[in-house]
Amino acid sequence: MNTWKRQMAVVLGVALSASLLWGCSGGAGSDKEISSAGDQKSQKAETSAEGNEAAGSGSEAGTHTAGGAGELSWPEADIQCIVTAGAGGGTDAVARAVTTPLEKELGKPVVVINNGSAGGMVGMEEIAAADPDGYTLGVFSNTDVANFVYGSDGCEFGLEDFTYIAGLNSTGDVLVMKKGSSYQTIDELIAYAKENPGAVTVALPSTIQNLSLSLMNQAMGIETTGVVYEGGNKVFADLVGGHIDAGILSAKFIAQADEQEMKILGLMLNERLETFPDTPTFMEQGYDISNPAVRMLVGPKDIPQELVEKIQDALKVCYEGEAREGLLTIGESPVLRTGEDLDAFLKDDFAMREELLN
Repeated sequence: MNTWKRQMAVVLGVALSASLLWGCSGGAGSDKEISSAGDQKSQKAETSAEGNEAAGSGSEAGTHTAGGAGELSWPEADIQCIVTAGAGGGTDAVARAVTTPLEKELGKPVVVINNGSAGGMVGMEEIAAADPDGYTLGVFSNTDVANFVYGSDGCEFGLEDFTYIAGLNSTGDVLVMKKGSSYQTIDELIAYAKENPGAVTVALPSTIQNLSLSLMNQAMGIETTGVVYEGGNKVFADLVGGHIDAGILSAKFIAQADEQEMKILGLMLNERLETFPDTPTFMEQGYDISNPAVRMLVGPKDIPQELVEKIQDALKVCYEGEAREGLLTIGESPVLRTGEDLDAFLKDDFAMREELLN
């Protein structure tokens, strides 16, 4: 009996010790672990709720912050801007004059990449194939894209494959006579050209200016011979040297032509340019010759409208200061077109080019 009592005392002592140990160590530790797991689940639930709220606040994934509905988080990385022309040309100069202040306004670098391969067609293909997330933009002109779409058999994109964000400038071609030319008026040129069909040779910086030449010949009722060069600088050099009768150049050459005392017969726009107010248009002289060139900031199709508007708003700020001054410095007229204004211009312009190029 005494033995049995001693055994029970040992068993009860062990059980009591185990209970005390559980309460002091194992039990308290488990309570702490359960509380921690509960906090983690709560934090995950809150994070998930925030993520769902952020995803639901925007029409496109990745374009909104979690902080509030409608607030764009773009841009969160560098923006690539493909310029469909070589470095140092007019399109490149316009692009850099605008993107430099634009990156300051957006707070992220806008990296200019020149791709003038195949006359710019390759660069346009890259823009059209990019994701519509705002991180691939481009700069080309209305004349460039229309000439490929309507005048090239190898073109694999259409006008509808781009988002036209903004027109950046306004310019046009001018007809410049060679240095020392005996033809100082339009009437003198027309009279000679009618008496000698095809005898007047006109230098063209590229095949794109063939349209300007065709418009001029049609409006004046004459026949001239176009000679395609590799760039405006070479055309200008031959005009200064007197090696060709006339040349069709972009308006940025007006100042250089004036310095060389070369006669400019007219500007191929409906109105005079702000940058060259003394150069008359052909229209005001009675000849319906208008071939406007507008360099545009574009992107692939289907860029969300709210993102487009954010870029446009940033550009409007830039055109109140640095972008405007930068364009004037390089002899470009700083005309910013957006929204309905740009849409209306492109609708009429593309219709005109389709009729003439097809």
